[in-house]
Amino acid sequence: MNEFKFSCPNCQQNIEATPEYSGAQINCPVCQTLIVVPQAPSGPVPVPQGTKLSKAPSSVNRMVTAAPFIAQGAPVRRKKKKGPALIVGLIVAAGAVSAGINYGPSLYAKYFQHEEAAAAEQAPTNAPPPPPPPELTTAEILQKVAETYQGLDSFAIKGQAVGAIDVSQINRMAQGLQNSRATVALQLGRPDNYRMEWERTINGTAVKGVAWCSGKGDFAALGPNPPGKVKSREAALNAAGISTPLCALIAELFFNETNNLATQADAFARTNGAALSGQKCYILNGELQAHNIVLWINRSTFLIPQIEYDFGGKLDEAALKKLPAADRDQMMRISKLKGNVVETYETVETNPKLTAASFERPYTPSPAATATAAPAAGRQRGGQRPTVGAGSATQLTRRVRPAPQ
Repeated sequence: MNEFKFSCPNCQQNIEATPEYSGAQINCPVCQTLIVVPQAPSGPVPVPQGTKLSKAPSSVNRMVTAAPFIAQGAPVRRKKKKGPALIVGLIVAAGAVSAGINYGPSLYAKYFQHEEAAAAEQAPTNAPPPPPPPELTTAEILQKVAETYQGLDSFAIKGQAVGAIDVSQINRMAQGLQNSRATVALQLGRPDNYRMEWERTINGTAVKGVAWCSGKGDFAALGPNPPGKVKSREAALNAAGISTPLCALIAELFFNETNNLATQADAFARTNGAALSGQKCYILNGELQAHNIVLWINRSTFLIPQIEYDFGGKLDEAALKKLPAADRDQMMRISKLKGNVVETYETVETNPKLTAASFERPYTPSPAATATAAPAAGRQRGGQRPTVGAGSATQLTRRVRPAPQ
């Protein structure tokens, strides 16, 4: 088959083809320009040495690529102009290499250390979870309670007291349980300021009491009696709280010189109970002044949000003999009471800002109380109301009510 030569009109590349490709469209094998194969010249054309190409007649009119063609000599390549873009590229490349040399090792270490730390955090571990801390003992709980109250500069609580007490063995005119509901409030401040105040209604009769110190001495009042000065804080709290407002116990915890609970932990036992208004609490059951007492102690703050006092216990004769005569008489009267009182503190403030005026406020005595209004009051010779001596409010017996099963 005779081949003929022609040149690409764009890049002048020499191309050889056979007559069957005459009129076909092809791409130049060098510049890829679309060109039309010219008609083969008439007459014989010398066949060069090398590969001979052929094409089936049926494919002449198809567009073909340059693959069947042989270009003579080396392809003609256009020279690219080296301009500003090349210079900018070289500068950027040099900067990248320099940055890699200077900062590459530190970035590499930082990246891979971060990845390794993240992988370590996400890596599963077969180690068992740490065991929960051991439960505190009764002594440890009471010690933490003591440390918590002693560590406060000031303290204030408000709440409700609900009780049902049978005083018939003291006052025969009062038959059956006397139901009562009271509001209670207590404020405490260093070094020796306090104010305990309550107002209770028993069968429609209102009774109230107050005890305070604002740096000018200790004062107390109960029911229709006007305030009077007493010899000590303990005497004031007992005189004003003779009808069992239980927050006097917290006042003793705050003033550590009268805090006996932590040193008499063996008089208490742990028991079970439901959470108190969402607060998880330790519940300790013990005895106070021959009566059963239950303390709810917040597991997080070690503050006391509720106290229950159950009357009806038997006196410890050995402990009773150690008390002064007036206190012994008072204890014997209280031992004749039946029923219980529950105080719940709905508002608890730690370290509130209190001034002397916060503790010394006017007190208006309540109307004349009935014989059942102050069941535990009693009278000593000479018409004076008995008070319990210093520290006796936490004089505990050694009997503990069994924990509920």
